[in-house]
Amino acid sequence: MSLKRFAVGCVRFGLLALALLVAAGISTVTTMRAILSSQEVVVPSLLQKRIPEAGAVAARHGLLLRVEGKRHDPKVLADRIVAQEPVPGSTLKSHRSIRVWTSLEPRRLRLPGVEGASLRTAQLDLDQAQVPIRRVVEVDDVAEEGTVLVQQPPAGDTDSLEEGVSLLVSRGRGGTDYLMPDLIGRRADDVLDDLRRAGLKVSEIRYRAYPGVAPGVVIRQVPAAGHRVSTRTAVSVDVSKVAQ
Repeated sequence: MSLKRFAVGCVRFGLLALALLVAAGISTVTTMRAILSSQEVVVPSLLQKRIPEAGAVAARHGLLLRVEGKRHDPKVLADRIVAQEPVPGSTLKSHRSIRVWTSLEPRRLRLPGVEGASLRTAQLDLDQAQVPIRRVVEVDDVAEEGTVLVQQPPAGDTDSLEEGVSLLVSRGRGGTDYLMPDLIGRRADDVLDDLRRAGLKVSEIRYRAYPGVAPGVVIRQVPAAGHRVSTRTAVSVDVSKVAQ
């Protein structure tokens, strides 16, 4: 091999080696830039924003925006963002996407009318309409016990029933509350007359022999003396009888 050819080969080898070094350097720089550019950023809140505004906010944070769909939400205006993932305040690699959902028009619901129905029927109707019952309040009323007197909100179309409906229900005719008197030792005829005049319901009278006690005397009572009772309270008494 001539000296000239050898020299040319060396030059070519040197140029190839230099080119490989330059390529490696460029690759390293590119890799470093990619690593630096993929740093974590704090996810901004895009809630309640329209898509163009949300996209601009995401871009300022080095993030992308991806619209996933729509959801009903009575508290958020239509076409504004109602939900996002990841949530605001979390961290995300830059150049990644924030997934968002926009709000639809509020869904109109039909609240059935249950006034005048029994509480059981009202519960079934409201359950079928997917309306929750928020609370039930009972009051004394001339209507039959368990009758729905008032519902709130009233029947009709409504935008939202998240909190449910409240019902005012009759518990029947009211009456005065009493402290149960001590009936033991008193004549049964007098006791029964007094209880009936007070509107108390005597549900049971049991007669049994009791040594040392004259017949016709109250020897036991339920509820006991001092208990609070009303016209809806069932009272029972035991009355002495002649031993056989």
